[in-house]
Amino acid sequence: MKLSVVTTLYKSERFVEEFYNRVIKVVLEFTNDYEIVFVNDGSPDRSCEKVLSIRQKDSKVKLIDLSRNFGHHKAVMTGLKYAKGDLVFLLDSDLEEEPELLRIFINEIQKHKADVIFGIQKARKGKFFERITGKIFYKIFNNLADVPIEENILMARLMTRKYIEALKGFSERELFLGGVFALVGFKQVAIEVTKLGKGTTTYSTRRKLALLVNAITSSTKNLLIYVFYLGLIISFLSFLFIMYYLISSLFYKDYLSGWPSLILSIWFLSGLIILSVGILGIYLSKVFEEVKQRPLTIIKKIYDENGAK
Repeated sequence: MKLSVVTTLYKSERFVEEFYNRVIKVVLEFTNDYEIVFVNDGSPDRSCEKVLSIRQKDSKVKLIDLSRNFGHHKAVMTGLKYAKGDLVFLLDSDLEEEPELLRIFINEIQKHKADVIFGIQKARKGKFFERITGKIFYKIFNNLADVPIEENILMARLMTRKYIEALKGFSERELFLGGVFALVGFKQVAIEVTKLGKGTTTYSTRRKLALLVNAITSSTKNLLIYVFYLGLIISFLSFLFIMYYLISSLFYKDYLSGWPSLILSIWFLSGLIILSVGILGIYLSKVFEEVKQRPLTIIKKIYDENGAK
C-alpha cells in the first residue's frame, strides 16, 4: 500500500520542519512506501527552501512549485491530482490539524470500509463573532446547496484511490472544495476532532465573505431560483397594493397618497433590482471564467523522485 500525504504552503515557513517530522513518524508506522507532496502556493517566505532542504535527506518528499498564489483550494486540487498513493491523507501544514490524526483515520477507514474519513471540529474555535458567522455560513449554504455538507468540516481527510480518481473529474475553475468533496459521493464518514489554534489566520473577514459567496454560487443554482420566486411574490403583492390604492382613489374623494410610502417603495424595489442583477452578474462571471478553460494552476517546477523538472 502506497500512502500519499498532501499539503499546501503559504506563509508556512515556521511549520514545515515540525510538520514533516511529525508526519513521517506516523507514516512509517504503517508503510515504507510513501510520498509527501508539498504544494507551494506562491508563499512569500522561505517555505519552499525549507522543503528543498528536507528533500536532501528524503527523496520521497515531492515539491510542486506554483508560478504564483492561486488560492488554497486550487493548490489542494493540484496536489491531489499529482498524488499517486492508494490512500491519500490531506491536511494543512499549519499544524492546526494534527498529523497524528492519520492513525485514527486509517483505523476508521478500515473499520467502516469507507472511501473517505474526514474531520469535523468538536467545537468551533475562535471568538463569538467567528463562531456565530461560521454557524450562519453553514446554515445559508446547506439551505441553498444541492448536496449539504457537515458543519465545521476540516481539510484533514483520508481518501481512497477510487475516490481521488472520481474527484479529479471535477474540472471547474471556480472551486469550493467543501461542496466538491460532498458532490463526489461514495461512503464518507465524519470524525470529531479538536482543531488547534496557532497564530493568526490568513482568512480576513472580507475573504470569509468572499468564500461564502463563492461557495454558494459555485455549488448550486438555487439562489437564482429563489430570486425568481422573490420577484414573483413582490409582483403579486405590488398588484394587490395597486388595486387597493385604485379602489381608494375612486371611492374616497379625500384620499391622499403619502409621499413616504412612495419613496420607501422606490428605494425597496430599486435595492431589490440591484441585488438581483448583482446575483445574476456573479453567476455570469463564473460562466465567463469557466468557458475560457484556463488551467486551474500553473506549475513552475516539480521536484520529485526524478529530480527537478
